[in-house]
Amino acid sequence: MQEKARRVLLVEDNEADSRLVREMLAQVEGQTFDLYCAESLVAGLDALAHGEFDVALIDLTLPDSQGLATFETIQRHADNLPIVVFTGVTNEMLALTAVARGAQDYLVKGRMTSQALARVLRYSMARQLNASQGRTEKARAPVIGFLGAKGGVGSTTLATHFAVAWKRQTGEKVLFLDVDSTSSSAEFLLRTNSRYSILDAATNLHRLDLTFWQSLVTQSPLGIDVLPSPGVTSYGEPLASERVRHVLRFARPLYQSIVVDLARLNLLTMNLLEETGTLYVVTTAELPSVSEAGRVLKKLLELGMAPEHLRLVFNRVPKGTLNPVPELEKALGYRAYATIGDFPGEMNEAYGFGRCLDENLVLHKQVADMTAKSTGARTPGRARGLRRFFSKALSPQSVA
Repeated sequence: MQEKARRVLLVEDNEADSRLVREMLAQVEGQTFDLYCAESLVAGLDALAHGEFDVALIDLTLPDSQGLATFETIQRHADNLPIVVFTGVTNEMLALTAVARGAQDYLVKGRMTSQALARVLRYSMARQLNASQGRTEKARAPVIGFLGAKGGVGSTTLATHFAVAWKRQTGEKVLFLDVDSTSSSAEFLLRTNSRYSILDAATNLHRLDLTFWQSLVTQSPLGIDVLPSPGVTSYGEPLASERVRHVLRFARPLYQSIVVDLARLNLLTMNLLEETGTLYVVTTAELPSVSEAGRVLKKLLELGMAPEHLRLVFNRVPKGTLNPVPELEKALGYRAYATIGDFPGEMNEAYGFGRCLDENLVLHKQVADMTAKSTGARTPGRARGLRRFFSKALSPQSVA
């Protein structure tokens, strides 16, 4: 009886070598191999993120990665996957070093046969299976995103207050990740002064290990790790969405919670939705902002975001005026998860004295109440503080 097909990931940029491997695997008797080819390191990481493979066959010399860093990056992103190095004669010593560091085996281009290729793949899978028995999968931090319906609605302010409140309420190890390449507001609010940004992590995926990561992030005086936007050091440089996605995947096993300032809806944001568990969509009560919020919510649902994972937040609702939120909810067909007040005097003073995230600020107390609602743990007095400004607590509801 023929065994089930084994899925092989080949990371190789030479089309002729890829075609040769495919032809050789097709000649193997008694075993079927399904081959998926990726032409770069990032393409290989994408394949690993979206599919299940039994073994990987990787060239160490790729357009976006060279040498042992190629093997080590694949290994970090799929530590239970057996890896076979596929190398030329001149890199045979490098391949031996990769084996010493955890690769199951290596094959030299031009020297292998179909039988040898199949045998190495089979043995590598068997050895990795034995080595993996008893291992437990690493926990992956939930990702909480903040997205502004449009610019200037205060999504960064809410995201930073939320991250600090989450840390204070849960005691978890929290990462704040800023992907807004046009602003460095989060750095200002969190009182950090970073030499590096997420752009440095994204452009150095091949170097991204725990030591390198620790050199990139900065700890805020408020107790959370911060990886700021490239707006801090490289204003306006574009971020490659597929690379940022892999930075986020790398970070998830290192933390207990990750808060991401997603800025506005764009290609980068849409590519990060797959990693985002809960998404707060922030709007003000002004009609242009509400109109954009409706468009954003509709697009997020079209992209496959579950309604129960979307949380609409009305920000900067003036105190002492007729509350427009119920009517706006009807217009949007979506209930607000939280309503945050407008405190320009308090916040201007806080900015002036460097107390942007002070837990005694009314704004922070309201965001902390929203955070407690999210964690399922109510903080004494904070719900009362919210009701002091608004007549009722609003519960989430899916789009009608």
